[in-house]
Amino acid sequence: MSFFHALLHLGFRLLYNELAFTYDWVSWSVSVGQWRSWQRCALPRLAGPRVLEIAHGTGDTLIDLVGAGFQPVGIDLSPSMSRIAQNKLKRRGIAVPLVRGRAQALPFARGSFPSIVATFPTEYIGDPAALAEFHRILQPGGRLVFIPTAKITGGGPIHRFAEWLFAVTGQSGPWPPQVEARYHAAGFDARIEVEKLKHSEVMIVVAERKGD
Repeated sequence: MSFFHALLHLGFRLLYNELAFTYDWVSWSVSVGQWRSWQRCALPRLAGPRVLEIAHGTGDTLIDLVGAGFQPVGIDLSPSMSRIAQNKLKRRGIAVPLVRGRAQALPFARGSFPSIVATFPTEYIGDPAALAEFHRILQPGGRLVFIPTAKITGGGPIHRFAEWLFAVTGQSGPWPPQVEARYHAAGFDARIEVEKLKHSEVMIVVAERKGD
């Protein structure tokens, strides 16, 4: 691992833990205010009513899911993120079960959910152990919907800077073909969809669980 990538990894670790209180501001800033619009692109592709959000972060997508009529459950490894999400939900009078755990060892029974969602996930999204867990807890024909990347397309200086920042941090670019192959090997039919917004394009992966 190069020094730059080690530094980047440290920065993300701090952002998800000790500096989690800055996460909403950072994500809004680097996306030029488009972060929440990107997250919402996953919702129309979900089946309900129960949806598991992997790495729920500060809880915004959980709030969106409730507003769209879903019954979400959230799981995240970071206690800092869980505290922020719980407080955000409480202020809105929303009750959502939150669980602390890893994608590679999900504490749910086989076939518990018709849908799983994740927005801008870290490396776990391509981990074979996590894929096996997604397959296990999804119902036959269930969907994993996740947003791996987005591309800023606006022509202004701030849009060009944000596009460069996303590129150097690995948040923009094509989905690695080896990851797509892992999904097929794990029992999913995966496809990539692109949603075009005013100043950006969002990549959405829809992976449908094959029947047993």
